[in-house]
Amino acid sequence: MPHQTAMDKEESFLVTNIQRFSLNDGPGIRTTIFLKGCLLNCAWCHNPECINFQEELFHHADKCVRCGTCVAACPEKAIAPPGKRTEKCTEDLRDVKPPIIDRSKCTLCMKCVDVCPQNAITRVSSVMTLDEAFSEIKSDDVFYRSSGGGMTLSGGEPLLHPKTALALLRLAKENSIHTAVDTSGFLDWELFERVLPYVDLFLFDIKVMDEKKHLKWTGKSNRLIFENAKKLAKNRANIRLRLPVVHDVNFYAPEYAEQVLKFAEELGGAVSGIDVLPYHNFAEKKYDQLGRNYFFKGFPNLNEEDVAEYGEILRGKGNAPWEVTIGGIQKADNAKDS
Repeated sequence: MPHQTAMDKEESFLVTNIQRFSLNDGPGIRTTIFLKGCLLNCAWCHNPECINFQEELFHHADKCVRCGTCVAACPEKAIAPPGKRTEKCTEDLRDVKPPIIDRSKCTLCMKCVDVCPQNAITRVSSVMTLDEAFSEIKSDDVFYRSSGGGMTLSGGEPLLHPKTALALLRLAKENSIHTAVDTSGFLDWELFERVLPYVDLFLFDIKVMDEKKHLKWTGKSNRLIFENAKKLAKNRANIRLRLPVVHDVNFYAPEYAEQVLKFAEELGGAVSGIDVLPYHNFAEKKYDQLGRNYFFKGFPNLNEEDVAEYGEILRGKGNAPWEVTIGGIQKADNAKDS
């Protein structure tokens, strides 16, 4: 079983983003709340700021004016000073080397964040209370009702924050708000059991079918993930399988779609849809801002036509009982009521 390392404070928790008017995190118009922390380490992760459980900082070098204020404020001397200005680059700072953060020395005291006049160094996440988070979710209620949307918990792995996730899901159901959980599936089954009565839809990632490849690209076996998907199906949960298609991992591999099709058939009537998610490089800049290397740096986006064959296979020649999308935009009438 995976080791649970979640920040599980009932009174407050770390949120990297609350994305409103989302169209690809479940049916209808949704508000998606991103919680911090995941036990997988996918090489292509589109939300790298959500992998670690602790607070982190972004360094936005393009906003930096090379004033050196952060250098003076750092008690650990973890920030190298900016390069010297010349007369030539007094107006164009692109020729001046920005301060460099040595993350191995950084203790995340956030003093550099507090003094930066340009917000060139920022916190990755913010601490929120349950009331603060749900107030934002509830404020979009009119859009949920008109579109068949609702609240989605994402991350990271939101269910690794069991008290927070359960509390938000309960509040949503008490307010007649549709609920979805975007999950990697890699967590103890008991954490699924806690939330089952309050989840209308599980967005369940199937990243790689082959166990060795899954271990290579995510750092973990996929056995537990498959076991949990089968248990959710036995408990009559509503599941949408989510299939990221990524260069070198499962692109140009129609057998991946064929294997997922077979697995979906094993799950039976629990599967209401399958979403094919072509690789995009929108997160590439985040890795630079986090001071991390990105394996897929420079790789191009995949387009709908690049993964069209996957969609055809998953539709089962038109006989499949589930909806198949490219990109994840779903019809509101596909969600089952709990």
